[in-house]
Amino acid sequence: MGKIGEAVETILRKYKVEKPQPRSLLELLVAIVLSQKTTWKNVHKALENIRRKIGPPEAIAQASIKQIEDAIRPAGLYRNKAPILKNIASTLTEQKLREILKAPYPEAKKALISIRGIGPKTADVFLMFARNEPVLPVDTHIARIMHRLGAAGQKDGYEEIRAKLEAEVPPEKRLEAHLALIRFGREVCTARNPKCRQCPIQRLCSYAAQSSRLSRPRRVKS
Repeated sequence: MGKIGEAVETILRKYKVEKPQPRSLLELLVAIVLSQKTTWKNVHKALENIRRKIGPPEAIAQASIKQIEDAIRPAGLYRNKAPILKNIASTLTEQKLREILKAPYPEAKKALISIRGIGPKTADVFLMFARNEPVLPVDTHIARIMHRLGAAGQKDGYEEIRAKLEAEVPPEKRLEAHLALIRFGREVCTARNPKCRQCPIQRLCSYAAQSSRLSRPRRVKS
């Protein structure tokens, strides 16, 4: 097992994961868009608001941008997410999503990312949750962890980092690994002031080793 695999196994043992419980495929896709840059707790609040103030996810297509913004405010970035959700609800139906899920992975992903507002990560997360596609989507937290571990280069993009993770994480563990890594990135390996002393994978981490060297007091020759 390489460094990536060992790091993921350690994080999986330590962090419990919460899986979304959507009522439909379209609501799952809405939830995934809402989850960007926020927690699932906030996503649940936003979904409840949508159900109460707008109706089922299909009704987002007829709602005004202002109504959508008001409903999804708990999830943050509501001005960016509202037009994306309106476009998705206007373009996709439950039946269309079922048809997409029947296609092989490359075709299903291509169909999803052809819709404005859906990128490779969102498409992969949807396929992972909707049909247990054995992918390991990479968000900003996961990318940061990989860079700090020294397992990804600065020029590595989404697909390169995903391939490195999937090479060391078994298919049956990828969904849980995705969620656990995100939680770890939010709570420990944060963008600012990471909690390196609390980190369970500190000994594997290039960033932690470099930080330790930089913070070590210099010895003064007598």
